[in-house]
Amino acid sequence: MYIIENKRSLSLLFGAVLILASCSKKLNTNLTDPNGLAISSLTGKDVFAQALNETVTNKIGTNISSFPGDNYDYAQEWMGYWSRNSGYSASGVGAHIEVYALIYSDADGIWQSLYHNIYDYNFVIGHSLANSILPGAARVMRAMIFQDLTDQFGNIPYSRAAQATITTPVYDSAAAIYKDLVVQVDSAITEISASQSTADDASDIMFKGSKSLWLAFANTIKLRMLLRQVPNVYAANSSYISGELSNITAQGGFLGAGQDATINPGYVDASEEQNPFWGDYGYEPGSTSGYQNFNYFGANTVIVDSLQAVSDPRLGYFFNVASGGVYVGNPLGTPNVGASQLGKGLLQSPSEPALLFSASQSFFMQAEAVQRGMMTGNVATLFRQGVEESFRYLGVANPQSTADAFIAGSTDPGVNLAVSGNWLSTILNQKWVAECGLDGLEAYADYRRTGYPVLYSAGAAAVPQQRLLYPETEYTLNSANVNAQNEATQTATAIPLFWAQ
Repeated sequence: MYIIENKRSLSLLFGAVLILASCSKKLNTNLTDPNGLAISSLTGKDVFAQALNETVTNKIGTNISSFPGDNYDYAQEWMGYWSRNSGYSASGVGAHIEVYALIYSDADGIWQSLYHNIYDYNFVIGHSLANSILPGAARVMRAMIFQDLTDQFGNIPYSRAAQATITTPVYDSAAAIYKDLVVQVDSAITEISASQSTADDASDIMFKGSKSLWLAFANTIKLRMLLRQVPNVYAANSSYISGELSNITAQGGFLGAGQDATINPGYVDASEEQNPFWGDYGYEPGSTSGYQNFNYFGANTVIVDSLQAVSDPRLGYFFNVASGGVYVGNPLGTPNVGASQLGKGLLQSPSEPALLFSASQSFFMQAEAVQRGMMTGNVATLFRQGVEESFRYLGVANPQSTADAFIAGSTDPGVNLAVSGNWLSTILNQKWVAECGLDGLEAYADYRRTGYPVLYSAGAAAVPQQRLLYPETEYTLNSANVNAQNEATQTATAIPLFWAQ
């Protein structure tokens, strides 16, 4: 076991314990008796639901520290989805995003919130029934979060991280972390396969204790880890890749049609109890008055122009029409007009389940893996299913037939494989479209590792950073280990990660 799980260390954990009885999303910081339970009596089931809710809130809403704000707005903007709307000025992290120059303090919220969440999953792994599904499920979630951290920062504390007794953890290389994360997911699959239904299942607010869905999700996250490393680290037909993918079918396959990984502890249209995306980018409870971020962000010219050029019906689901009844976007950092605001496909309901990972993404990843020769399958079928699932999630009427007609009727190589001379580009272009407003971080990773879609002209002076700078808090609290990474201010952000182009 590479990651040490301290089964007795509870500090920094209970600030995130959910008031489970009421399904409230508020955090209880009473360290002596959280939620009316003695600390010594808490088990994994008392923490798992909040851990899941925190994971998805970190991804699509505000981070737990609300500093410097929302975790992945930078990716939504850099990937051409959103931009600042007219009537607003940019300052702090918002201004840094627009010039592709995030600084040390801008990453504090991401770093703190993700490591805090890892503490929670460590507790679940170490304090759950041996035959429960929770240890394996928590191990999958922890691996996914470590991957998200590595994908943004590169080398990070890993083997000695998230342990209350170690306050200055060493950094591990990103490549070594990736190698062990696959091992961790394999261990999780073994644990989930051997698990039995227990009372702990009630705390699983994502898959409700379903072994088959947890196995499919674990395999899908594992595929994401392997895809990151092909072809820049491993050849598609290497023994390592083929060996890791050989048992996928027997282990339950991947997330399929309609099998989005969504989380819902009981969201309602009340203050601090809404779906986290709605509660950050939508409307105030019982009102048509939008929160600040609903008004601050509008459509980016890149996504609007891309979708209009191919008459993509999803445009009206990603965004509302602007003044004059047309769809309008702004270039990043140039809010010339009142741009289209977020639409009904993204803001479906304040009580809707929160999306962590979509079935659409699963199909696009499978299509890419087959196209690269990593596994067998039908690329065209998997690609079509990816588009269909995007239409379904957004609420497009008759999603399957509408998506199929959209693909077949298009003469654009970014839409239709039949007229494309570069299937990889087409797959990743449609995956990028499907992730608009839903998973900017994944689009940011795909862009860095493949160059698709082509969002910036060759030789452009202003392009997205390859990685984020380590947070200011690390230089304050873990200075020796972070300084050992030899991060030379802003120039370090131009160095690609080990799996990037």
